Amino acid sequence: MNRTSTLLGAAVAVFLLSTPVAQAAAITTTQITPTTALPFFTYGSQQFTIGQINDGITADSPFNGFASNGITAGRITFTLDQTYDINSFTLWNDINVVNEGVRSFKLTFEGIGGNSLGSSAVLTAVSQLAPQVYSFANVAGVKTVQLDVVTSNLQIEIREVAFNGVPTVSAVPEPETYALMLAGLGLVGFMARRRNSA
Repeated sequence: MNRTSTLLGAAVAVFLLSTPVAQAAAITTTQITPTTALPFFTYGSQQFTIGQINDGITADSPFNGFASNGITAGRITFTLDQTYDINSFTLWNDINVVNEGVRSFKLTFEGIGGNSLGSSAVLTAVSQLAPQVYSFANVAGVKTVQLDVVTSNLQIEIREVAFNGVPTVSAVPEPETYALMLAGLGLVGFMARRRNSA
């Protein structure tokens, strides 16, 4: 192996080491904006509005989450703050764990322009305090997730939701990456020229 090849390998290694590797993490609270056309349930002075589905409260007390005022099926839309590659959905089902809430649902994934990225099978759920995690093959470039509740017991009740994944990596390198690549290639060219002149 000649010196130029060695230097080129070193430049490539510098480029690869400078590219951060994202670790999967929970996508929660302010990273999710939930919306729905479903009416919300009111109990006394407490309203179980859609914004409580991503407020970070997963405890059973105080009662917290979204309830649909007697409606057992319908759509909830989750818009993410950026595109993500996601591989699981976490559901805290039922606002007060008295065997109400979602029984079956389906997830549909959409890209930044609303293009379909596929959907899950119909999934089952039970009312419980512990989170239920639904894992699936990685879906890249997700901006919006449609949660279609197929069946519920009494009404749709969801305490909290989250996804797991990483921000989608842009196909276009960042300016810092270009700078490192150019520096590495410049070093290779300089060393090759110096070697040839010697």
